[in-house]
Amino acid sequence: MQLKPLISSLLFFIVITTSAQMDFTAIKTNADTLAKNSNTALLTLVDHGNDELIHVSGFSNKEKKIKANSNDLFEIGSASKMFTAIAILQLIEQGKLSLNTTLNQIYPSGDIINLANYKGENYWDKITVEMLLNHTSGMIDYLNVYEDDEKAIKILAIKGKIYTFKELTNLAIQHGDMNFIPGTTFKYCNTGYSILGEIITKKSGIPWRTYIKNNIINKAGMTDTYFGSTIPKSAESRKMQGHYNGKISFMPPTLAGPAGEIVSNLKDLKKFLLAWHGGKLYSNSETLQMQYTQGYHPMYPEMTDRINYGYGVMKMDNSYGHGGQTFGFQSYVTYDPTNKHLYVLGANDAAAIPLTQMFFVFEGITFNK
Repeated sequence: MQLKPLISSLLFFIVITTSAQMDFTAIKTNADTLAKNSNTALLTLVDHGNDELIHVSGFSNKEKKIKANSNDLFEIGSASKMFTAIAILQLIEQGKLSLNTTLNQIYPSGDIINLANYKGENYWDKITVEMLLNHTSGMIDYLNVYEDDEKAIKILAIKGKIYTFKELTNLAIQHGDMNFIPGTTFKYCNTGYSILGEIITKKSGIPWRTYIKNNIINKAGMTDTYFGSTIPKSAESRKMQGHYNGKISFMPPTLAGPAGEIVSNLKDLKKFLLAWHGGKLYSNSETLQMQYTQGYHPMYPEMTDRINYGYGVMKMDNSYGHGGQTFGFQSYVTYDPTNKHLYVLGANDAAAIPLTQMFFVFEGITFNK
């Protein structure tokens, strides 16, 4: 799903400001209050370089009154896009494609080119890998064609359903023309990341899940991170129960795919952030610097110019990371390389108070446009 909670949090912060960055005691108090008021579990990991806080609030399964713990697994949703983007940038380092590679070079024909129809013209040969990475392709977002999360859950959350790449692209195609001519503006789009996953498969010669497992998850030392579609039963049993607005909910993992099907926990996501920002996932240090500085577009220009989207990363001031939302979970994962502040947040209700908002509160970020 789209990062709709971020919009509401921005509206909140335009009106209300917070005090300075919170200490760990205040973070715990606020986390407990959020969990109680929103009837959700909240898993919190905060690291300020020398000090680490791991705090758990609420129930991993409130129906069975099972308390959450710091090793619980949760769906990270769109935070998975960081992994997909890093994989693409690795392949660019290897010379297997470039940011300027156009989609017609990879998919010269087929129904998929209809994703690029706009007002009687087709722009398939104008869409680049860069546009998929930073959501400027203009394509319809297959996960938001209904523009209503609860309606999408009713239609798409089919138990046991395995969605194919063709089905997902057809969802977008059937919705009609693109939103705009490629490269002219920003609009969040899961379809682009679904395509990026397939590009990883084509250019690496192995399935995209295997590539990400071998070249990102293993390299970062993540031992408790999985893809929802292939998670072992022993790990599945440790995943929190997901909810939407207090009701049990779930998302078929293949519906999210390269755009959002990773399942992880607090400690593993910290390992990921430190490996990524430590330069361990790239062979060339310039690649990380490029990801810090290039390709950014304002996500919500009508509200603030301080939140921008680049190559699979949301930049808020000096923090680089990503939020996530599935049909049952939320996440927020970010790191500031200047002050070494690291945050990993997970919740098991997709409609609870946005975790982006909690990050703003914890870090003392305010928006006054």
